[in-house]
Amino acid sequence: MRRLLLLACLLGFAVPAMAEPVRFVAFGDMPYCRPEAPERCAEEEARVARLMAAINAARPAFSVFVGDTKGGAELCTDDKLLRAFTWMGLADDPLVYTPGDNEWTDCWQDRAGRYDPQERLALLRQRFFAGAGSLGRRPMPLRRQAAPTIENARWMRDGVLFLTLHVPGSNNGRPAEPGEPAARSLPQGPAALAEFAARDAANQAWLAESFAAAPEARAAVIAIQADLFYRQACGQGYDSGYRAIRDAIAQAAAGFGRPVLLINGDSHVFVHHEPLEAAPNLTRLQVPGEADVQAVVVTLDPGAAQPYRFEVIGEAGVPPQRPPCAGYTSSMRSTRSG
Repeated sequence: MRRLLLLACLLGFAVPAMAEPVRFVAFGDMPYCRPEAPERCAEEEARVARLMAAINAARPAFSVFVGDTKGGAELCTDDKLLRAFTWMGLADDPLVYTPGDNEWTDCWQDRAGRYDPQERLALLRQRFFAGAGSLGRRPMPLRRQAAPTIENARWMRDGVLFLTLHVPGSNNGRPAEPGEPAARSLPQGPAALAEFAARDAANQAWLAESFAAAPEARAAVIAIQADLFYRQACGQGYDSGYRAIRDAIAQAAAGFGRPVLLINGDSHVFVHHEPLEAAPNLTRLQVPGEADVQAVVVTLDPGAAQPYRFEVIGEAGVPPQRPPCAGYTSSMRSTRSG
């Protein structure tokens, strides 16, 4: 083999470089401070700071934070929503953020202070997504979707397409359908439904545009906040806000044909499985959170028989985070599996 490479060089032929794996970090759902125990908030913030140090030590190409920068029972004040700037600023390398439900869709609830969700979303867009680049001490350039959904981003790294879609928990911000369970925890009214419809359409358009823009990509990674499979795993909860985007992701992955990794937070336990029969090339990674202040180091090698390696770093809770239901047990594989 060495002789063939030498001969190719002598004859002036270009020898293609071996494609390198991409190594990055995914995490979300932290810090979770609780109003009934304000004295513990400083320690929760310190745990996140220690996790940021562990992420820096891992030296990823970049990190992706998949939403929920605060606990659902914390007030949606400006200082709580903007607190994330402090610890996100500890990232040595680029950090990309997509919002979660605790930052805006759930802010109408009594426990969160009865804020206007759309006004809170406007604040997030103004403060976190006004620039073209990522967060972090060494930001990287991103392609952003046109307003209003400027939080949706995409970028390429070593031939792999990465994109974020603004799909938060609490049914993607969609008011419940008649008879749908857990309706009391969802925003209501025509304004909420109109916001959902416009953003859901924008997400689907961004998904299609991003795949169309990178037909040569070796693999694709989609990062969202919501657990799109909670109802399937647990047999309860709502689903009307997730159906269209879940179907669009399945269709895009199946048409792409190469490895697709879907990353989400929201349900706070490590999950690794292939959830869509229509797209067997799609793997889902759900990151830990809340009690477990942990991140997942992802090594993606599209050409390998097993494209993914997952390593959990950080501090488990005492006690550790419990699965939201027994249905998650079968998908909570070892991080060492492919």
